[in-house]
Parts: sequence; C-alpha cells; structure tokens
Amino acid sequence: MATQFLTYPHNIKYEKPNWANQVKQGTGGGIPCYNTVYAATSKSQDSQSGEWWGDGNGNNSYSFSSSNGHPFNQTWGNSDQRGLHYFLESKKNQNWSRYYDIGAEGGKKTGDSVSNGAQSSWLREVTALWFLFHGHTTYESQGCYAHVEKAGLRYRDPNGKVKVYACTQQLGPLGLNSGVRGAEKEMFGYALSSSDRSTICRNNYHFLGVRIQIMVKKTNGSSTRTLCGGVTGIRLGLGESPTTGWNTTNKRALVLRSDTTWSNFSSQSKAMLETR
Repeated sequence: MATQFLTYPHNIKYEKPNWANQVKQGTGGGIPCYNTVYAATSKSQDSQSGEWWGDGNGNNSYSFSSSNGHPFNQTWGNSDQRGLHYFLESKKNQNWSRYYDIGAEGGKKTGDSVSNGAQSSWLREVTALWFLFHGHTTYESQGCYAHVEKAGLRYRDPNGKVKVYACTQQLGPLGLNSGVRGAEKEMFGYALSSSDRSTICRNNYHFLGVRIQIMVKKTNGSSTRTLCGGVTGIRLGLGESPTTGWNTTNKRALVLRSDTTWSNFSSQSKAMLETR
C-alpha cells in the first residue's frame, strides 16, 4: 500500500539538515519525469538556453533499479551512492563536458515538437532544480575536479513545443563551476531567472524533465588519473519566488504519475497521483 504522495513545496528553498525527509524517496518509482536518460555526445545549440556540450569521450553510469545508481535517491548517502555519473580516465590536462537529459524527449531542442506519447507528470510551475553533486573517485591532486557546469529545466510549452530554460539564480551553497572531489556530497540548487519564472508560472508550461551538464577536468601532471562527477537526490522547486527558507507550512503540489502520456493527460479529467 502506498504510504506517501510525491509532492513539492511552493516558494521555498531546501536545506541540508533533514534533507532525506523533505521529499518522498524516489527509488521506488516516485519521480516527476519518465525514467530515462539521454547522454549527449556532441555539442548542441539551443535558441532559448544557449550552448550545451556533449563530449564523445567518457562513460555514463546510472540505474533506476538500484538505489546507489538512482538519480532520484533522496538519501544523503556515502560515496557508494553515485547516482547518474560521468567518469573517465586520462593523462591529458583538459576539460571534458557532457550534458544529460533526464526524462522524456531527451536531446530535443527548443522548438522541437513534443510527442503525444511522451511521458511525464506534466507538473506546473516548476522553476528550480536541486540535487546532490559529488566527485567521488576523482583523484585528489593534479587539479582534478568535477563541476556542475550548467543546469536547466525542460518543458512542453503552450504550443506543444520543447522549451529548455537555463537555471541561472543560485539558491544552494554549491555554485556553478565550483570544483568538487572526495567523499562528500554538495547541495546544488539553482532557479530560473525571475522573468523566466514568471513566464513559466503564468502560462501553460508543463514540466518535461531536467538537463544537467557535468564537467570534469585535470590541469597538471602526466599520469593517468580517474575523474568522476555525479548527481543524486534530484528534486524540484516551484513557484515564482522559490527563495524563502525551508518550512513545512507552505502549500505543496501533488505530482501525477511520471508515466502519464501527454495524450492521456490532456484528454482526461482525472489522473493517477504518484504514490509508488
């Protein structure tokens, strides 16, 4: 029997204390978008959100059936919990970047049509993206680090097209392009700009998925080293002002099942809530 609905709070920020209990655990299937990942291997220019990089070198690892590999595992766990991660070994001194689309219609750009068979919860007023980021297994010297280089939210716009918006306003302690490595996870939280949040909330935009670009780098030395950057604990922020400190009294949005097709969502007056 389901014991909890998946909900997200309006107009507040998450906080590090009691992180795991602020949002329903996602490892049982309770997530807001379709459980699929698109890993880019070439550069993409988006008319709304700009340039996204997809390096052809490196490896991806994730699992929606294993808690340690699950990108929506809300536990603040140890270094075995790596979620969706990008990793490689190299002796070169350079940067490598790859973006990931989590949810349906991965790889599509702003202006592409959203299929009627695309699946999501189709949640409204999603304006912020939060997760735990790590550099587990990254070599801890020679300028080796993992970074969140860019992050965004993907929508079905009022005309049935994909729209990708970059998250540009920092809410959490970890900033874009801040280097991470070692056994600790860092809390990442960014929102759309104020004007973009107004556009999303005041018009008929429905959440499709997230986009996260991970960059790993090595800056000196000639030895082969391991580099890894990963994402777990993904959760969403809602509303035009998702900047207020954490509380348990703000209203929360109920989330529909993430395997709801657009055709079913748009044609039915009732839908199933996400309780898995």
